[in-house]
Amino acid sequence: MIDTRNPSRPSRTFSRSYVAPALQSWLDDGGAVEEWLNGRTPLISYARISADRLDGDAIGVGRQHKNNTRNAELHNCAVVLHYEDNNITAAKREVVRPAFVQMCRDITHSREEETGIPVRGCIAVERERVWRLPRDFIAFQDALVMVGNGIFIEDKTLLDLVNDDGTIIAGLVTSGTGEAEVKKVRKRTVRNAKDRAEEGKSYGAPRRFGWLGASKDPYRLGNKHKNEEEWPHLIEMIKARYSGRSWRGITAEINKKKVPTARGGRWSEQGVKAAVTNPAWWGGRVLNGEIVMDSATDNPVIGKWDHATKESDGVDYETWKTIMTGVKANRLHRGMQQSASDSQNTEQLRTRKYKYSGILRCGRINDFEETCYAKLSGNPGTGRNAKYGDYYRCGDPNCKGVGRRVAPVDTYLEGLLLAYMDKHFAGTKVQTTPWRGQDKLATLRKQRKSVKESVANGESEWSDVHDLLTRLARNIKTLENEEKEHLKNEAKRNLLRGWSREKWANMELAEQREVIAQVFASVVVMPIPEGVSDKAPFNPNLLKVSWRKDPAAAQEATKSKGVNQAVSRTDDKEQPTGPGPALELI
Repeated sequence: MIDTRNPSRPSRTFSRSYVAPALQSWLDDGGAVEEWLNGRTPLISYARISADRLDGDAIGVGRQHKNNTRNAELHNCAVVLHYEDNNITAAKREVVRPAFVQMCRDITHSREEETGIPVRGCIAVERERVWRLPRDFIAFQDALVMVGNGIFIEDKTLLDLVNDDGTIIAGLVTSGTGEAEVKKVRKRTVRNAKDRAEEGKSYGAPRRFGWLGASKDPYRLGNKHKNEEEWPHLIEMIKARYSGRSWRGITAEINKKKVPTARGGRWSEQGVKAAVTNPAWWGGRVLNGEIVMDSATDNPVIGKWDHATKESDGVDYETWKTIMTGVKANRLHRGMQQSASDSQNTEQLRTRKYKYSGILRCGRINDFEETCYAKLSGNPGTGRNAKYGDYYRCGDPNCKGVGRRVAPVDTYLEGLLLAYMDKHFAGTKVQTTPWRGQDKLATLRKQRKSVKESVANGESEWSDVHDLLTRLARNIKTLENEEKEHLKNEAKRNLLRGWSREKWANMELAEQREVIAQVFASVVVMPIPEGVSDKAPFNPNLLKVSWRKDPAAAQEATKSKGVNQAVSRTDDKEQPTGPGPALELI
């Protein structure tokens, strides 16, 4: 079963699958799937919404499932599984719908992979919920064909997508027409945006910090009128950056004032950058990567919404241009040209090169009297501190931060990890789950070979089998891709099995980070206690380790011989310190 929801970051956009509530209740009472079906054909209820504008837990897809369950009974069918892609469009090629992809795979193999519940097709309130693009129609149709006589029910109507009686052609035409219509709508949208930009009219978007949002009563366009409470803070951020203040310092200052973002959250450096670099505050607009200019005057088109001026706020277009000369990030470099070297350096900064960046967390008390718990990132040693080597450091703008040298931290934590792995995974055997489509793939390959041989022997005409071979080749390719993904997932699942020190030594950095993430939940780095020199020897007791595995077993790993002694005499250069307890290692 799939579930892309993240409890720590709730979002309307997600995909998931689960057993139909009625069947799940039956199974919980000890019943069997076959008994519950009682001769009915098992179907998947597929639900999708392009834009979820309702409050609550996916109310729209829930309504679709309710209708699908009721309509399936009209054809002696029963909904056994719910698959849903919420807040996900089906009209864009670049958008992947995880639930749709998994549904096609499960229909192909006649059953859901994890539970083994049988499926013979799908029901949806309308075909556009399932497909809009020809490629999705073909993928769905192939799945129904490979299952045998797969069933598709649209609302209350049973459609035959398997037999070539004209329905297939109609489906392709409908799908192609839908894609063409989508392209037309996009062109109209782009043309309308260009026209409005050249006319200086306001454009629709989520509410920006510094402006009022849209309102029906009284009627008001969004992002047109100033928010008198937020505007002074926006201007203050702009002036601070213009005067040379760091993004970190600006972010810390506005958070200290407890000024929320447009969405009511706490400011991040990226949020401050986005607000300050957005040309909307001086009346400008970016279209296709360039500032919209007046062809007659070669000056920027000034929008017809409230914006800053030199006379009223002390900042204007020239201020923005000066600020933008120091902006390197592509996605914030609004309409300004960058050199190739700038772009290359930006990409290089994104490369992971430190084993424990992201796992390490800051244990200092921040400006809000809370444990910071921000992620520590690796930094190269530069200037006078270059002799101490690379270091991990907290980057939260509202925290003085803690820092530790990379070398002693990596050595100590690697000792813990290897001791734990040696004790609990050394000698374990790799356990692989056979791929469920092996027999089906072999059958299709055999069929393709047989058809080709019949053509070579003169038993069949190429024109007669061309469409069949095309479909077989497409189905084989689909199954081969699924097999590759299965093998990749199995390798990841068995990452810790068959453990040895040699295996660790031969791993790439990305693989080692995967192992680390499976063993350590986090490592909180505590500040050096008051009165202790920042040049004191590295103290492993200032690292509070949280394990993903059995805590009791983890404690045994920390007691393994030689782990503490291996790094206890290593010097460490600490960042500016503050009060804080020294916690014992878990």
